[in-house]
Amino acid sequence: MKKFFALALCIVMCFATSVNTSALISNIEQTADHSLISTTVLQDWYRDAYKFVIDEFLMTESLAGYKVLDDGYEIIYEDFHGNRSITRSEIAVILSRYNGSYDTVKYSLYVNATCPAFVDVPDGQWYTPAADWAYENGIVNGVGGAYFAPDRTITREEFAAMLYRYTNYLEVDTTARVDYSDYADSGSVSEWATDAMSWAVAEGLISGKPGKLLAPQDTITRAEVATVIYRYNNEVKAHRDIWDGQPW
Repeated sequence: MKKFFALALCIVMCFATSVNTSALISNIEQTADHSLISTTVLQDWYRDAYKFVIDEFLMTESLAGYKVLDDGYEIIYEDFHGNRSITRSEIAVILSRYNGSYDTVKYSLYVNATCPAFVDVPDGQWYTPAADWAYENGIVNGVGGAYFAPDRTITREEFAAMLYRYTNYLEVDTTARVDYSDYADSGSVSEWATDAMSWAVAEGLISGKPGKLLAPQDTITRAEVATVIYRYNNEVKAHRDIWDGQPW
């Protein structure tokens, strides 16, 4: 009897695994400009932003599965996790890559890196040179007490502030402002973030959420960050000619 139940359980588990794998593989699509990607991304609102940040190596993906092609080769495809929140260290890395300051993918460029300004940024981490660069150029100020809080997720207004400071670092005009008081939650924007948020809305980088909400205190997602960076790049590259289109 035990052997029967064990065999039955094995069959059920194998069938479940087969179904899950099949479902996973059916959700990918081959495109002319980006090998295999999830069709959920292709059909989503941030598809163009996704392609941009991936093609320019500004953001990365995680392994999700594979597909066997007609010629027998197995090609890895990945998951962007667009709905996941994003950390302060990740934002520092994205901005440093966009600026062309560091190729943080290459181990040799960060293994000996240090960030003396922050006691909670260890030497030789993948984000260490980016955190150091961001601090030295006034893009991040830390959270007080010489702490950077690299693993803490950031809010929409915090990201707007970092991008605002980055633009000032580039010595690009940041005087654009807009009255965003017609947003239902405009009063929840922190005082220190008012200039950055007004600038971001004026530039069309942040357009609000359904219900006429800025949601400044909401954590920003990877898809939202990709979208803002994509919009920012289009404005910078098309109208200000200060970036050569190379991630490093």
